[in-house]
Amino acid sequence: MEKMKLRPRKGFVFTVVAAVVISVLAACSPGSAPTAPSKDVPLQSGEQTTLPFRGFDYREMGVDAKNVLYLGGTGGFATLPSGADQPAPMRPSGNPLVSTFGVAPDGRLSFVALGGAVETIAPGSTTPEPLPFDKLTKFGQMAVGTDGSVYITDNQRNKLLKLAPGAAAPIELPVEIGNGLGHLVIDADDNLYSARDGKILKIAKDAEEAVAIADAPENVGGLAVDAAGNLYATDRMAGTVSRMPGGGGDWVQLPFSGLQRPSAIAVDGDGNVYVMNVNLRETDPRDTLVRLAAK
Repeated sequence: MEKMKLRPRKGFVFTVVAAVVISVLAACSPGSAPTAPSKDVPLQSGEQTTLPFRGFDYREMGVDAKNVLYLGGTGGFATLPSGADQPAPMRPSGNPLVSTFGVAPDGRLSFVALGGAVETIAPGSTTPEPLPFDKLTKFGQMAVGTDGSVYITDNQRNKLLKLAPGAAAPIELPVEIGNGLGHLVIDADDNLYSARDGKILKIAKDAEEAVAIADAPENVGGLAVDAAGNLYATDRMAGTVSRMPGGGGDWVQLPFSGLQRPSAIAVDGDGNVYVMNVNLRETDPRDTLVRLAAK
């Protein structure tokens, strides 16, 4: 793996207003860490199905320890429990527009709302509460660790922030970053993965430098990790979904078929893989949610 320092890149930033617009045009995947490491998650080989709801206003996904899938975007939040084929709108107070979000194992949602405020919704609640971040004007994606810690890139100050549960304020992590980090996910060991400039980067816990992962997909539309630490990436241009072992190694393409422009991705505790597919066909322009069963 190639070590690299992340430098600011002009023009690759999220703004409070643009982030909502971008979420409609190019999907991103929020980070939700596995609840506990697993010995193995076999390579997925099950049936591919397209969930029969279309035209939704959700562009990000996350999953909790109960295998509830959370969808977020300009339509607010919705949940899709395991086995369901229709999302159920959460309808929190104010129905906030979601620029980016992350899910804790217990289902707590943390998110950046329109205007740059960082908020959280506790399990079973419909009332967002503020988190002690300064208002963000330029920001990257959000990830939530197994302990509920919230991670987000402040691209205005070129800092990667971490807010531990119950903390009065976030801390700045020591890694040097620029203002262009893309998708952000975290594994059960608190290693972060992000995408930038055609590279997928690993930011190990307490690291001061990011490491580029070899032979990774170049046009990343979303990232995810599973309970064993395997890393998943969608490639928007190739229409593929690939997986790399948690300890490193060769990328393997998953047996999805017919994807037009795969974007956000999530993997539940059973190993099922969910991908948002942006449909490019003029005869059927509606987007879909595609699931590849574990076996």
